[in-house]
Parts: sequence; structure tokens; C-alpha cells
Amino acid sequence: MSSTSSELNALASTFVVDIYKRSLHKEGDSTHYLNASRWATIGWGVFAIGIAMFAGKLGSLIEAVNILGSIFYGTILGIFLTGFYLKHIQGNAVFIAAVIAECVVIVCYNFTEISFLWYNVIGCLLVMILATLIQSTIKTKIANP
Repeated sequence: MSSTSSELNALASTFVVDIYKRSLHKEGDSTHYLNASRWATIGWGVFAIGIAMFAGKLGSLIEAVNILGSIFYGTILGIFLTGFYLKHIQGNAVFIAAVIAECVVIVCYNFTEISFLWYNVIGCLLVMILATLIQSTIKTKIANP
């Protein structure tokens, strides 16, 4: 129980301080932010329950962790490798490529029989290739208005 409450408290605090207070509701008293933190805790709790229910359908815990990781880690690796090796590609192109690649990985998970271990490769390569193509398209539009 203590680990779960600590996790929910950390998520709620981070959300309220870093997102809610900074971007959504800049002027408020401590009571307002306390209530916002309580609602954020409830929201994160519902989110965690939803993820746990989804993960429960994936099989063993090890397999569930690997599947969930494979869905997201390939795209994250692609973002990292693009930033590390393809320095001429700017953030907007990488962001668009990452969103498209993640959508493709989710479609592969839901509608194909591809092994989840390949999602890492698919996501990574798609981010790098699409970011390169998107960046070249953006440069072409800027160069030839």
C-alpha cells in the first residue's frame, strides 16, 4: 500500500506542479492546488487501474512488461538515435515522425500477427526514416515558397 500511495502522490504532485500550476491555472491559492492534487490522485489511480486491467490480459507479468515496452520503446529509441546521429533533423520533423511511427506500431499490435519484439525495430526505423523525409519536405517548402 505504501508503494502505491507514494507512486500516486508523486504522479499527482508532478502533474499539479509541473503542468497544472505552470500552464493551466497559474493563479490559485494553496487550497485550490490541494484540491487539484486530490483530483489528480484520483485520475492517476483510475489510469493505473486501467493499465493493470489491460496488462492482465497480456499473459504473464514478464510478457506483459515486454509487450507494453515494445509498443513504446522503439519509437523512443528512434527519437534518441535521430537526435544523436541525424543532427540536421529538427524537432518538429522528429515529433511528427514519432507520432506516425507510434500509430503504426499500435496498428501492428492490434491488427497483425507480427511478434511484439519487432515493434522496437519498426518504431525505431520508422521514426528515423520518416523524420528524414519530413525534414527534407519542410526544407523544400521553405526553399521554394
